[in-house]
Amino acid sequence: MIAEERKAFLIQELNLNGYVHVTELAEKLRITGATIRRDLSMLESEGICVRKRGGAVRTAQGVAFEPAYDVKRIRFEEEKRLIAEAAQRLVEDGNVIILDAGSTTYAMALQLLRRKNIKVVTNDLKIAVSLAANPNIHTIITGGIARPYVFSLQGAQSESFIKNLRVDKAFLGADAIHADGSIYNVNMDEVPIKQAMIAAASQVILLADSSKFEKTGFVRVCEMSQIHMVITDRGLPAEKLELIRSLNVPVICV
Repeated sequence: MIAEERKAFLIQELNLNGYVHVTELAEKLRITGATIRRDLSMLESEGICVRKRGGAVRTAQGVAFEPAYDVKRIRFEEEKRLIAEAAQRLVEDGNVIILDAGSTTYAMALQLLRRKNIKVVTNDLKIAVSLAANPNIHTIITGGIARPYVFSLQGAQSESFIKNLRVDKAFLGADAIHADGSIYNVNMDEVPIKQAMIAAASQVILLADSSKFEKTGFVRVCEMSQIHMVITDRGLPAEKLELIRSLNVPVICV
């Protein structure tokens, strides 16, 4: 089992049980306790668990908890890939688009690598680095303050830059979609940037896997009525799908 697979397994065990024991994990995975302890130390540095004697306990993941980027990326990976494929088909040659920071928009950026004659604005460092590999894509970074472990840019510089733009489409991520359809974020400093993206775009497309509809966020970003289209996966419960449609927002389920 490679390091990334071990990490995903440990997170799953922590989420299921709230506690993991080094000896039990070492026996189950047939690796050394030292390897498990190193993995747990890494998860602790990312705020996912707290090391205890003989193991680790899950940190409380409340409305303001945000996992590290590498953790988010491996969650619902196939669903994000399918959402990204559907999203990139909405981008036309000559478009100027904004890609919000996040693991789903990063998956979309990878799909855009084959494209040309588009301009992409982003506050995500990983997206910018990936798109820079294609000289036919004009990639623009907002500037701002880099967030540790998340690799997004935030702050007044980023917000001000986006407020001066007008783009064809903005592809927005979300931490949570509440029962009334409103869109929330766990990090309040990102909210003005997301709101600036919404204001800058002629069309706003929300990219959110179905798990986001079961979560609770800390700060409201916008109402569903400010979104022009939602792309999600087929795991979305029927009542959530009907809620979005009742607000006259088209939904693509992949």
